[in-house]
Amino acid sequence: LASLLLLTLSMTAPAEEVDPFEETNRVIYEFNETIDNNLLEPVSRAYKDSMPDFVQDRVSNFFGNLRDVSTLANQILQFKVEQSVVTFGRIAVNSTVGLYGLFDIATEIHLTTTNEDFGQTLAVWGVSEGPYIILPLMGPSTLRDSAGLYVDLNSDANLVNEMEDVGALSANTMNIIDKRVELLPATDLIDQSD
Repeated sequence: LASLLLLTLSMTAPAEEVDPFEETNRVIYEFNETIDNNLLEPVSRAYKDSMPDFVQDRVSNFFGNLRDVSTLANQILQFKVEQSVVTFGRIAVNSTVGLYGLFDIATEIHLTTTNEDFGQTLAVWGVSEGPYIILPLMGPSTLRDSAGLYVDLNSDANLVNEMEDVGALSANTMNIIDKRVELLPATDLIDQSD
């Protein structure tokens, strides 16, 4: 999929503009593929196959509630007042009635939001996206979104940072597995087309 994207981009613009880090990107892409094929995908499949759906839903809801906190911070920075109020309502409902986000009560009462990250905030502020890059373990990005990701991961809005070392490591690991489980249908589709 990333290769198809690179090919498409290379046909529409000069290579030096689209992918000035092509050699490095190829090395990181191969590294990511190796880690995903040998670790992340098998662990995610084992988790999906062995863990009851009820537990998987609680994990997804919990991390979704944490992402809402980061989304709220970015909506405020983007001056999205109405969306900020809705997202704040989601967090309040899910953190209380939803037992710290384990249950997504807010969606059931039609309090929905779209994820916002600091890369999007930088775009709203007028920062250009910059060249295409592939991040180790994170995948395709741009310079702007990479800077945004760094801020999102290290900001006070990322509540996982408030945990102790072992708790933060465990939470980050579960979050990665949860996100990788969401991508399994896309992986299966790509595997079928090969």
